[in-house]
Amino acid sequence: MLCYIDVDLATDMSYLERLVRAVSTDGYDFATGSRIMPESDAERPFKREFASRGYNSLVRLLLHSKLYDHQCGFKAFRRGPLFELLDEIENQHWFWDTELLVRAQQRGYRVLEFPVYWRHGGSSKVNFARDIVGMGSEVFRLWWELFFPNLFSGKGKIFITAFLALLILALAATFLGASEVLDNIKQVSVGTLALASLVYCASWPLRGVRFQQILNRLGNHYGLGFLTGSIFISQSANVILPARIGDLSRMYILKKSKDLAFTTSFSSLTVERVFDIIAITFIAILASSGVASRFELASWMKSLINFSGIIVLLFFAALFALSVRKSRNKKEGKEKTSTNLSGEPLSRIKEFTSTFIHQMSIVAVRPGAFLAVVASSLLIWGMDIFTCFLVLKAFPTAGVDMSSAFTMSLIFLAVALGNIAKTFPITPGAIGTYEVALTAVFGLGGIRPELGFMVAVVDHIIKNSITLLGGGLALSGLGLRWREVLSTSTDTLKGM
Repeated sequence: MLCYIDVDLATDMSYLERLVRAVSTDGYDFATGSRIMPESDAERPFKREFASRGYNSLVRLLLHSKLYDHQCGFKAFRRGPLFELLDEIENQHWFWDTELLVRAQQRGYRVLEFPVYWRHGGSSKVNFARDIVGMGSEVFRLWWELFFPNLFSGKGKIFITAFLALLILALAATFLGASEVLDNIKQVSVGTLALASLVYCASWPLRGVRFQQILNRLGNHYGLGFLTGSIFISQSANVILPARIGDLSRMYILKKSKDLAFTTSFSSLTVERVFDIIAITFIAILASSGVASRFELASWMKSLINFSGIIVLLFFAALFALSVRKSRNKKEGKEKTSTNLSGEPLSRIKEFTSTFIHQMSIVAVRPGAFLAVVASSLLIWGMDIFTCFLVLKAFPTAGVDMSSAFTMSLIFLAVALGNIAKTFPITPGAIGTYEVALTAVFGLGGIRPELGFMVAVVDHIIKNSITLLGGGLALSGLGLRWREVLSTSTDTLKGM
């Protein structure tokens, strides 16, 4: 058996015999003293007493614990049950013993709680405000894990993030007026929406051409159809999964189908994402100057543009610095091909980093490759924006001059900011955040919020639907399954 007590002996040591006997001879797996049971004799400052009772009541209510006091520093355990539970305990701070006792009860272990004589020691390492907030969040974390375990599995995470996306859309529609939002959709031009869908479909081969350009520069030559299909699949996964985890799917496909090295697929994808940000930022800056005569950008819009610009500058600054350092080390003869004294893992990391920097610099720094990828990126995002233009045109109630430079600049700005917002992976495919960003920009340009929201929703539905349809067809063509590509991880890639 194992036991521990607070170092200040706040609990009267006359209870030690009972604590030990409970576990050693009375058949209990866990035993703990209690300062809160009706028979307990405990004295401590009112603030700590109030917080402790509130905390323990929350644990009893949410975590279905039968104990009164989960954090009394006077506990004993049988070694076997304790070590069976230790791997499940995530918290290593003040919530540790609460989580242990709750999980012990959930697993059916026998737990004894008995009243003790306890006096406050006068000093404590507890930060009252910080630790109360921290332990409160831990209570809710354990509640989710115990009573909604599937929500923390792969499908569960998809459910949570999808629910969040729908909630954002529902709240926005309610705020703007659901009836007004629905009235606008009744008057939409189906033919114009069909044209918008065709334009967006035409942008996908361009994505394949750009990715082909990047890989060709790295010495890897693959067919346009295969590359476009792999992009369809990875983007479909990004619609379903949060945090752009779907990009791993493309690495998996390239590795499985073409045996492309993990380093190369990672660097090519990084280049593609950086050039997306370059193109979107450039469009946003031009568009913001085009609408400057009518309204001033909101602070969050300026922040998004500045944020994406800073990302680009930091990326190229870091790439340049690392490239210079690598060249200097090479000239000085500091690079070694053999395994160094630090062992194989460090050597592999250095090799990966060196290869990654070299491949990135081939595409991102060399002028010819840089201009080619920038041009294709601008063309891709131009067609994405033209799709949104056609969606807005499909709503006759918009009441805007679709041929004016201001309207074009407004659409360019809206789509650019909506896609910059996608860099914050809150929901799958940025569903909800994209619509809110577009609605806000359209509103500044004089488009009614309920109409702007409907345009944003339809635009996103068209783009996501085509993405998912293309992803499904590409999966079938490559002989893959959704479960296979949605469950990939970096470990899977490295193990292939």
